[in-house]
Amino acid sequence: MTHKEFKLTVKKVIFEDAGYGRKAVHYRVGDTFTVDEATFDKLQSGSFIQRYTLEGIITLDKYDFENEVQVTTITIENSIRKLGQRKK
Repeated sequence: MTHKEFKLTVKKVIFEDAGYGRKAVHYRVGDTFTVDEATFDKLQSGSFIQRYTLEGIITLDKYDFENEVQVTTITIENSIRKLGQRKK
């Protein structure tokens, strides 16, 4: 099984909207934000992503992040090996 993680670097401050016109800084410039491949594809196509927090909502788009993205590919393999025990 192969899994990809995309590490995005925040380019401008991302605010959390807590309602009632109150906004709080949630991500600062230089922070990293890790997403899966499906979320990355949505951002890349121009869609907005909404993340719900305990206090409100964070809305993200591709212009909130640097253009270069670090990709980590993780391959998981399961197998069986024997210890080489002799029968007694």
